[in-house]
Amino acid sequence: MRSTLTFLRVALTERSAVVRRWFLKVFVFLWLPMSLPVAAQSPNTQFWGEYMLNYPFANSFNLENAFVYSTLANTPRWRAIEYTPTLEYSLTQHIDLTLGCTLSYTAQTEDYNTFEIRPVLGTRVNFTPNQRLQARVYLRLEQRNFLNLDTDAWERVMRPRARAEFLFPINHKDIHDDKLWYGIADVELLFTTDDVEERFANRFRARFGAGYRLSYTSRFEFLYMIQQSRSGINEDYQTSDNIFRFRYKHYLRKKKPTQSSGTGN
Repeated sequence: MRSTLTFLRVALTERSAVVRRWFLKVFVFLWLPMSLPVAAQSPNTQFWGEYMLNYPFANSFNLENAFVYSTLANTPRWRAIEYTPTLEYSLTQHIDLTLGCTLSYTAQTEDYNTFEIRPVLGTRVNFTPNQRLQARVYLRLEQRNFLNLDTDAWERVMRPRARAEFLFPINHKDIHDDKLWYGIADVELLFTTDDVEERFANRFRARFGAGYRLSYTSRFEFLYMIQQSRSGINEDYQTSDNIFRFRYKHYLRKKKPTQSSGTGN
């Protein structure tokens, strides 16, 4: 195991330029679904407010507690409240392992409300951990357990997720400097292995935004996210959303800082 990780670290270091070019190709490939026609008459608008409390411990661990409130500006309006604790373990500078669980309540319509329990297992591969441009891939597998609060019926479905991420400093060279402006860009595919009665079961997302690291303790991010959704994996995209996300990241234990930037939902 140790020899395998050593080989991977050396290969990524020596071929960072090749990795960056490959990563850009993956980014463009995942962007292609945005060019597909959308059957929705007009895009919806959503607003998300997010608070993320991070607690690092034992050198390689970080516990992120994410609280999210989201709502639709259009009608018929839905509202959702989520809490997601995620434990992140830095196996090496190139590989992180994550384990989490989302608890979510959603008022879908006037007569249809759901409660969701979503265990999540994931891994992040950091291709350029010590360079100015942070390029990485985040892979996750979710088990989505829905409870219809009106009928008391449970539905279960597995949903893989794959996201290509970029993070880059703007006014400093190091992404870990204070008083730092930084850019964020990523694309993600989310798809179920079966159809469920849920508004956003299968999605494509593209996010662009900026963040400001005031200090190790406080970081602020604003993201604009384009989201296309469909009910079934073989159907055309049926809705398009413009999502505005306002996020505050709060880090504790400054004397034992973590390099983790969190999961980013």
